Amino acid sequence: MTNSESRPPGLRVVSENAARDIEILHAKQQAMSHLADLAAAVLRTIAGSGSAAPIMPIVFRLISAQRKLESLSGSFLAADDEKQALGLPDVDLHRGEADSQYREFEYAVGMEKIVNGALRRAAHQLLKEREHFGGKYSTLTIEDGIKLIVRATAPSETRKQKRRKPIVL
Repeated sequence: MTNSESRPPGLRVVSENAARDIEILHAKQQAMSHLADLAAAVLRTIAGSGSAAPIMPIVFRLISAQRKLESLSGSFLAADDEKQALGLPDVDLHRGEADSQYREFEYAVGMEKIVNGALRRAAHQLLKEREHFGGKYSTLTIEDGIKLIVRATAPSETRKQKRRKPIVL
């Protein structure tokens, strides 16, 4: 038996590892938060908002958070973490049986479509690129979203029928 085989496996002090894992998780959350803040500030600035936060201080906070994460874990945010930080929240609503639940679902999906289409168009405009097929798909996505919102906010047929006065003969 060699010397390395005769030794029992190394023991880990769990509390130290747990504290380090928590510190890494906190650093990761900070970096993701600063990345989302940066994206929001850039979008507000592009939109011409007068209340947009200055971009460079957020960039420096993001760089600092990434450096801290790298010193703790050995790497920056993973691509999946970046996508999670920058992604729009998924529509959590479920298609319910009730008319109001379905309308909320339709409204949320419509807003998501409008935002996604508008962001794609904005990216092309910002880069001064010509959109594929003249922006047809972004425009159709936005129009579909508008239709969903209009349908979700329109009075329902049952409400219209209840408001009608009966004809007296």
